[in-house]
Amino acid sequence: MALPSVGDKLTLLSTREDGEDNGGGTVTETSRLESCLDHSVGSITVHEVIKYTPSSLPAKHYDADTTEPISCGLQTLEELLSWKRSEANPFNVATVPLAPREPPLASCLRRTLVSHDMMGGYLDDRFAQGTNSETPYAFYHWNYIDIFNYFTHNLVTIPPAVWTNAAHKHAVVVLGTFITEWTEGAEVCEAFLRGEESYRAVADKLVQISHCYGFDGWLINIENTLSVSYADSLLHLNAVHNFILFLQPYYGLHLLVASLARSFVDQSL
Repeated sequence: MALPSVGDKLTLLSTREDGEDNGGGTVTETSRLESCLDHSVGSITVHEVIKYTPSSLPAKHYDADTTEPISCGLQTLEELLSWKRSEANPFNVATVPLAPREPPLASCLRRTLVSHDMMGGYLDDRFAQGTNSETPYAFYHWNYIDIFNYFTHNLVTIPPAVWTNAAHKHAVVVLGTFITEWTEGAEVCEAFLRGEESYRAVADKLVQISHCYGFDGWLINIENTLSVSYADSLLHLNAVHNFILFLQPYYGLHLLVASLARSFVDQSL
């Protein structure tokens, strides 16, 4: 059976037996169906309206080359203090809750912390929806550690959700990083440690960010000189020369803002 060619007319044959042919027989009606084959190929025009709604997220939440959503940190104190939950990256929110562990971390006299300090951070793991890399960095020995810290040299490092989800699945606490370095870092410290109101504001934003993204606390890393008066604001936290490291930064935040009701990691332990 030959197929109709372009331009041929297609017909639909229908029958009815209603006796209207005056002879009581079958009346055959012929009707046409509209078909795209009725028109030459070159005359067919298809119109499609595509509407583009810009993302409400800042451009930094997307990779410049692929436009895929990515994880990123905060660069300045002003950016931290102006942070709003409405501007948070929903693609980077962890979805796996911290699994229970036995014995509880709070009862462990010795704790092992692994810091992910990998070539500046935010590499293949920054892609919230996965990567095509054949050899991304991976960590397998979750059963040997207690705390996982994601580290970069941004002022505020927010862990990629892929790490938080993996760690929580294995009952490992996840910490972001707050770091100050060099001369610029000293200026940042002077700005936020100059009084109770200012360091409360910083601590409050850090708490909000960790709650929003679903990780558990912060590694506070001060790598710059600090005057005695500002060091006193840190309330007797360990200092070695010009390097101060809070290996238990959740207690550090609690000490920095003693009356802050949300000593969030203490409760999670």
